[in-house]
Amino acid sequence: MADDARQPPPDLKPAGPRGHGGVNASFDFFELLRQLESGDKRFGQKGGPEREPARLGQQIRLGFATQDVAEYEEASGGRAPQVTIANLGLLGPEGPMPIHITRWVLDRLSQRWFAGAEARQTADTTFVDFVNMLQHRMMALYYRAWADHSPAVQVERPVSGRVRAMLEAMAGIGLPGTHNGEDPSLDMVKLKQAAALASQVDGPERLTLFISEAFDVPVAIKEFVAAWVPIPRGLQSRLGQAYAVLGGGATVGSRTFSRQSRVELVIGPVGIRDYLSFLPDGDRHPALKRAIRDLVGEQIDVDVRVVLRQAEVPKPNLGSVRLGRTSWLARPDEKGDADEMRLRAVVGWRPENPGAGA
Repeated sequence: MADDARQPPPDLKPAGPRGHGGVNASFDFFELLRQLESGDKRFGQKGGPEREPARLGQQIRLGFATQDVAEYEEASGGRAPQVTIANLGLLGPEGPMPIHITRWVLDRLSQRWFAGAEARQTADTTFVDFVNMLQHRMMALYYRAWADHSPAVQVERPVSGRVRAMLEAMAGIGLPGTHNGEDPSLDMVKLKQAAALASQVDGPERLTLFISEAFDVPVAIKEFVAAWVPIPRGLQSRLGQAYAVLGGGATVGSRTFSRQSRVELVIGPVGIRDYLSFLPDGDRHPALKRAIRDLVGEQIDVDVRVVLRQAEVPKPNLGSVRLGRTSWLARPDEKGDADEMRLRAVVGWRPENPGAGA
């Protein structure tokens, strides 16, 4: 009923009260401190106590620890979160101090010398507080030694180790100016998909998996979409002048039929909120364009079809729908999800501006 480290599996541990970001005492010691680190607050680095996410202390006991973390208390009243560690410290059967010191501390904790509003604060915790003040730094440095050599932690930190630098190089964001300053979340998805992005084979799964993870929506792709490609006036065939060789560049008319230059990205089915966010005036439309352009480039035209879930198709009431966006008149239920919204050339070449994309 336990793993090789003598820890019970997560499904056998009591859930306990949820704390910061959903953490609780059932977490592993390293994982708990990793979840508590946020922003510029780090354990085991230079600076005062206010630069650390929580205060670390030891559980005083004579028995052996059954889990890494004994207790987690959220911040309250200006007090930092408190993490009570069960398997580290100076006292207890695993600690370096004599066992009779632990018995003496437990005896002082069992005596109620001071009056207080809560029973837990009436014990004499002077020696425990003093020891925790000393060993907080020891525990924090122990975690820092693990975190600085853990590839998973290095990837999460903006400036942290060789592993992240290698993944950034594989994902194409290793040089200054290549990061996405407007939407850093796309850079994190690129790091997760670094192996696929570094591949020389431009498979459709690379685009669909990236978009699906970046926006948390179902994504499919339709390849070889037929379309008429306009030919710029300067490249059209002119008898006796240019592009007039039969079989070597001559064309009839101002456009040509092609299935090699256009794909269609199908997003959905999604709810009405996600549906509106991907429209041209939606808040996620610019990020979607950047993500597609980063992975596909400008050589292929990419259409986007946003599919609205059938159950969330709005009723055609005046004043509550938008023409061409969220308005359907007497749409039968047997048609299923609403897949009529197609955004053409979200990324790609356009004839009115041949040198630029969408």
